[in-house]
Amino acid sequence: MNSALLSECLRELSAKLDSRDILLSDAILKALKILRIFYSNEKLHFFNRELLGYLQEEMADIEASRKRKEEGLVVEEQLVAYRYLTGFWVEEAILKRGVKTIACLHTQKTTLFCNYGVGEIEQVMAKLHCDDQNYVGIKLSESSTRVFLCRASQIYRLYSSIRHQVKLKIDELIAELCNEEV
Repeated sequence: MNSALLSECLRELSAKLDSRDILLSDAILKALKILRIFYSNEKLHFFNRELLGYLQEEMADIEASRKRKEEGLVVEEQLVAYRYLTGFWVEEAILKRGVKTIACLHTQKTTLFCNYGVGEIEQVMAKLHCDDQNYVGIKLSESSTRVFLCRASQIYRLYSSIRHQVKLKIDELIAELCNEEV
C-alpha cells in the first residue's frame, strides 16, 4: 500500500470518527491495521493504550505528570489529562445498604485516572443513561472495599475526549504521510 492510498484510508477513518459513523474501538483497530504497514509499534503505542487500557506500570509516570502540572513545576502538557474522572470515594458497604441521595454521603470530590480500554468504556456506556442524575461506580479491584462514584456524564465526556485525541493523532499521521510524499 502506497502512502497516498494509506492517507486516503486514514482520511475516511477520520471523517467517520467526526460523524460518529464508527465505534471508537473499531476505528482504533482499523487505524492500527492500516498504520502497522508503515509505522513501528513504538509509534503506535498511543493507539494500543487507548484501545487496551493503560498498564499499572504506566500509572506512576501518569500520576507524576499530573502532580508536576498541579504544582506548576512544568509547562509540558500533562500526560493523558483527558482520562481523569471527577467523583468521590465511598465504602461499598454503604452503597449495598442503599443511599437515598448522593448528598448524604458527605464526601470530598477527587479525581481518578481511568485506565480502562475503549472497549471496556463502550461496555459501561451501553448500560448507562447519560444525564447528571445517574452515577457510575468504579471498583479498582475485586478485593477493594471502596468504590469511586462519578456521574454518568463523566464517562461520556471521557469517551468523547478519547475520540477527539484519536482523531487528532490520525490527522497528525495523515499530515506526516503527506509531507513524506512531497
